[in-house]
Amino acid sequence: MLSPRYWTFLFIVLGAIVFSMIKFSAGPELIVSPADTFNYRYLTLDNGMKVLLVNTPNADKAAAAVSVDAGSGDDPKGREGLAHFLEHMLFLGTEPYPEAGEYQAYISRHGGSHNAFTAHSQTTYFFDIDNKALSGALDRFAPFFISPTFDEAYVEREKNAVHAEYSSKLKDDFRRIYSAEKQAMNPDHPYASFATGNLDTLSDRADSKIRDELLAFYNSHYSADRMTLVLAGKYELDQLEAWAKSHFSAVPKRQTVAHVANPPLFVPSQLPLDMNIEPVKEIRRLQFTFPMPETRSLYAYKPVQILSNLIGHEGEGSLLAFLKEKGWAEGLSAGRSLSTQDETTLVVQIQLTKLGLLYTENITQALMHYIDLLKQQPLPQYLLTEQQQLSDLSFRFQEQSRISDYVVRLSSNMLVYPAEDIIYGDYRWQPISQQQLQPYLDALSASNMLRTLIAPQIATETIDPWYGTAIRIRPGDYRADAVTTEGLASLTLPAPNPFIPTDFTLHADTTQATPEKLIDEPGRILWYYPEHEFAMPKARVMVQLQQASVQNSARQRVLAQLYSRTVNEALNTYSYPAYLAGLNYSLNASGRGLELALGGYQHKLPELLKRVLSEMNSINLSEEDFGRYKASLQRTLENQLKNKPFERELAVLKNWLYEPSFDQADLLQALAAVSREDVMQYGATFSNELAVQMYVHGQLSKTQAQELAAIVDAQYPAKAAQVALPQLLQIPEGQYQKNLTLDHQDTAIVLYVQGQEGSDRNRARYALLGQILSAPYYQTMRTEQQLGYIVFATPFPQQTIPGLAFIVQSPEASPQAILDSSLSFFSNFEQQLGSMSEEEFNSYRQGLSTLLLEKPKNMAEKVARFWRDIEVQRYSFDTNEAIAAEVKTLSQDEIRALYQNAILERGKPWLLLTQGGAVQDWPALDGLQREQLQRFEVQPAGLADNAE
Repeated sequence: MLSPRYWTFLFIVLGAIVFSMIKFSAGPELIVSPADTFNYRYLTLDNGMKVLLVNTPNADKAAAAVSVDAGSGDDPKGREGLAHFLEHMLFLGTEPYPEAGEYQAYISRHGGSHNAFTAHSQTTYFFDIDNKALSGALDRFAPFFISPTFDEAYVEREKNAVHAEYSSKLKDDFRRIYSAEKQAMNPDHPYASFATGNLDTLSDRADSKIRDELLAFYNSHYSADRMTLVLAGKYELDQLEAWAKSHFSAVPKRQTVAHVANPPLFVPSQLPLDMNIEPVKEIRRLQFTFPMPETRSLYAYKPVQILSNLIGHEGEGSLLAFLKEKGWAEGLSAGRSLSTQDETTLVVQIQLTKLGLLYTENITQALMHYIDLLKQQPLPQYLLTEQQQLSDLSFRFQEQSRISDYVVRLSSNMLVYPAEDIIYGDYRWQPISQQQLQPYLDALSASNMLRTLIAPQIATETIDPWYGTAIRIRPGDYRADAVTTEGLASLTLPAPNPFIPTDFTLHADTTQATPEKLIDEPGRILWYYPEHEFAMPKARVMVQLQQASVQNSARQRVLAQLYSRTVNEALNTYSYPAYLAGLNYSLNASGRGLELALGGYQHKLPELLKRVLSEMNSINLSEEDFGRYKASLQRTLENQLKNKPFERELAVLKNWLYEPSFDQADLLQALAAVSREDVMQYGATFSNELAVQMYVHGQLSKTQAQELAAIVDAQYPAKAAQVALPQLLQIPEGQYQKNLTLDHQDTAIVLYVQGQEGSDRNRARYALLGQILSAPYYQTMRTEQQLGYIVFATPFPQQTIPGLAFIVQSPEASPQAILDSSLSFFSNFEQQLGSMSEEEFNSYRQGLSTLLLEKPKNMAEKVARFWRDIEVQRYSFDTNEAIAAEVKTLSQDEIRALYQNAILERGKPWLLLTQGGAVQDWPALDGLQREQLQRFEVQPAGLADNAE
């Protein structure tokens, strides 16, 4: 029997939200959230292209996205990766703009970004840019779909880039596992094919030139009536419509092949199957894939989401809680994977402990038992209603994301939803009947599953032909009567969620521009900001529990990580319903102690805070649990050492630059000597030497903020001084190198140029120079010279000290060759920089200013911006604004002088990290005495002397 409170909530939410709280767009059919400040118009061009226009009144950035109803699933047999290759080629010249780097350069100098992706059944291209530059971007973007040149020279070069992308993933477990799983599927199904492409699949052949096949594919699939377009910007809808028509009406409507239904994803009678996959990193996972009927026609009822939400639940009585109690699993997730107009798959992933590897049959039995609970009788109505309530709440209080992410989501939705549900379709949740749900329940069967075990040194007998992953595939041998698992009766469906909010009162009673200090006592600080721009019943609370010992000791850092893991595990079943109801917390070890963050609907936030702090003060850690947490942390640290070469180089660089800091080897050494008693002692004495810094941001009053601070103070009173940020080392003038010896086939370099002081003007200079260098460095190193798929030139500030980074990961070039090419680029670019027109230079300045002054799009972004200034003690809270003001006054002569001194003359410190061999004539970084180096002082006001 549900409580009156529960039914009251139903009345409020279902009545108020579903009916009175929905507004409509300028076109009467588009359903829009009441929290949405944008204006919309939907139309179809004469050529059949579907268009959504988005007027964004307060946005500094504009954006566009085009999605094509074609992807890797449309690759011709024997030409695997062709759709992906085509995606690459469209960036390399069109008839109006034949130069390969023109589009990228225009986007970059106007403060924007761009990208594209090829999925199984769609390809999407998108960009964001300074609002004032949208028209010029569309001039360069629209011809992708009208008149690409497919220049023969770039066809040959870009095959190497696709191959480099493929090569860079050869030891990437995500890509390896994804590819290996396809070996168990029906080879006639397009999803079973290799999607990336390489030099073999994209080579010219005696009877087939790859450029001819590119053209044929483009003409067969890139038709206006199979495309969707989203334009978003701070323009009237009439202006956006005029641009949509003038730029995209010329996209041809071609004769394309009608969709043919796919064959079954698995050969009939092929399932059940058991599969083994051996990873590179230490991954232990038991995975279940269930093919199901398509769900696109039932998007409003969300049958797979209903089932996956229940299987993936983590509260009391859940499958994960049971497996953790047994010591068999560390995590569990369930969700829809493949989703086309022909089929869907539901995938359950269980992260195993070492002990769990011995009990895979019992784990399978537990999963099947839980599935039987879902099948025994119609699901309780409250479970179905809750999911609808929570979805409606999310829609009512919808928050905006990055505009580029938003246009991508909308353009993708336009491929699958009717016009009225382009926005609402993800949230629409109509009551489902048992008849509608039954086919998906029936598909959750032991006779209809691919069971995959992923673990090191697992038994294998063949390899995946694309990534060389060791695998084994055999008929499934799970039998329900072969094992007996104790305690299955403890598995239950979730109880009603007690955290669903019912009070949406807005409490913030003042308006102010920046956070203020409500408490400023020795060791105890409370910052407060009443949020009015995003007027929702939500809040975010940051609590830093600082300990100098954690900053200064690898052992203490390890203890902090194990302690926070213990608390999180103890709270998981309690906090998971809160997470579902839009209220979450995270407790993590940081370089200065522990950081506790809470966010979401503020109604029950104090209750969650009290419970988290209470658990922190009364941890209970068994020897068995300690062993699992320690092994898990060890695995995480060891796996970090197997990251991509450029990622490892960046990690080593940052570790070297900061003092104190500890790398994975330091932490692993400390971890080896830690016992359960050490963790318990850490928890018992944690509050002895604490400093506390809090930040409360949201629709809460000052009184409520102080009450939250009092809750923390009652459990963790401040007893020590605030802990400063780690110090940034000042590299001596000169060039230094450090070569890594990683087990990876790719080579890589990271070249770091360190600025020497942190004034706002110096930060502006380095940021603008990085902005100017980004596109041409990429164009030269990646597009022209084909040195690698991963290529960046970017500003690389550390704390308040500016810097530049040049990054290349290559499948075959040596670090010496990459460095030589970089030095050659630097020399050649001097002329380009010297001859840059005032108009082009101004566009770079304006683009960078737009990036710096871009308004936060949601409360989380606003919190992050204020918190960054709090961390560096810049209490004017104007970092971005101050740097932007300096950018606007920078001259070309200043940037040329900085380039001459820092790059051409190497007058600033250079630090080179390499993988695959050292370079000639550079002294070793390890020869420097780190302890004797100067440290930068953080200068909060950004007013350092102009020393550079």
